[in-house]
Amino acid sequence: MRYKLCAAVMALSVLTAAVSLSSCGAGTDSKISGISDETAPAEASELLVRNAPAAYSVDNGIEADDEPFTYYTYDFSAYGNNYMITATPDEKGTGLTLTVEDNQFGFTKFSVVPPDNYMVNFPYSQQYASQVCTVIKGSSEESGGIPDLLKIDFFLMNFDDENLPYSVSRLYSILNGRLAEVEVYNTEFQENGGTDAADSSVQSAGVTAVKSAGALVSSVDSMILDRMSYIPESSLYRTEDLKFMPEPIVTVNEDGSLSTEIITYTLNPSDMTMRRARETWTDVSDNPLYYGYAAHAIAGNVYQYFISTSLNVSDYENYVEVGAADNSDSRYFFKVDDPRFSNVAELRNYVLKYFDEKIVSEMFLKAPQQYRDIGGELYTILGDGGINDELGKLTITDWKIDGSTVTYHTKQEKYNSDYIMDGYVDGGDFVIEVSGGDDFIVKQYRYPNS
Repeated sequence: MRYKLCAAVMALSVLTAAVSLSSCGAGTDSKISGISDETAPAEASELLVRNAPAAYSVDNGIEADDEPFTYYTYDFSAYGNNYMITATPDEKGTGLTLTVEDNQFGFTKFSVVPPDNYMVNFPYSQQYASQVCTVIKGSSEESGGIPDLLKIDFFLMNFDDENLPYSVSRLYSILNGRLAEVEVYNTEFQENGGTDAADSSVQSAGVTAVKSAGALVSSVDSMILDRMSYIPESSLYRTEDLKFMPEPIVTVNEDGSLSTEIITYTLNPSDMTMRRARETWTDVSDNPLYYGYAAHAIAGNVYQYFISTSLNVSDYENYVEVGAADNSDSRYFFKVDDPRFSNVAELRNYVLKYFDEKIVSEMFLKAPQQYRDIGGELYTILGDGGINDELGKLTITDWKIDGSTVTYHTKQEKYNSDYIMDGYVDGGDFVIEVSGGDDFIVKQYRYPNS
């Protein structure tokens, strides 16, 4: 009870205007230089007498009756210890001050300074305060006690540089009892501006592992790895104990086929560093887990046009009104603008490259995005099947390979009405039949957000 009382009162005290402490300032250890010396245990009575100025407000277009975002407190675990981390806006209104309380009532402060040209993705109001950060829960103590990770997203402040990602992120966790930024290093050339160094090439080095300003020398692979100033993806979730993956991006190739790349980040909890790498998934027997993620991403890219969105439509002013067969309300069809398809037959044959006949028939029969040929061209209804916002990321828990058939068992994040993750639900089975290399047919599938 005393711990909870102390934490509750602390939530009021963190509204004070704290002096900004840069997480990359001078110090013997760059990982903890952004933390103040305020580490002595604090009693509830001491917290009550601290100054508490007026609540912070940010003009994010919120409604007049909404309470502006001021703070949010997260439960956090690392190596068997429990913490409470309270996030408040900093004085500049672009970064955050994180106040960390340990289970001995000790406090430290950590300033989150956004990357250049970015600011923290602040919630629109206090109602959505939990969204200012994301806690990626760690593995259980039985699995080695992998610590939680605190993920903070940053949004681009202006768009003068078209090469900068719209949204990026950084990770934080506990190192030696204190909050620290997770240092992320690239293992390959990157063109998106995510590295600190001007040249992100990899050079040979035959020395033992040491860290320097902006680089990590690995004795394992004798490479100098450039430190990235941010993770160029905002979506990130755990796929293995020490591996994390952003949402795969599916690309339409020149011949109309689909491909995707799988990027992973591997955590070293002993020094809170991460390595960014590209997974190879061209053979299911060599890398069945990420083959499954790649296949699932491609399946979702195709299936979305039959449940959550229509194929591209450019002309919304001209449409064709078609009366329903049962004399109910008319339906309005718009011309599809996609060079891959000129009629329903071409669209169906394309979908059959990725799904079996049974699933394809159901897709065309039940989809709210009805497709039909009108005047020798492909038309569609602009509709969607609705999105279940209580469901989050889907992850693969295990798999079984039986000849050419691979069955993936999945689980999916479940969120409550306050947009806070509240455990997992069964994500269903994802079944594919592999014909060789990266060629597969989906035999069983459920769209994750349906």
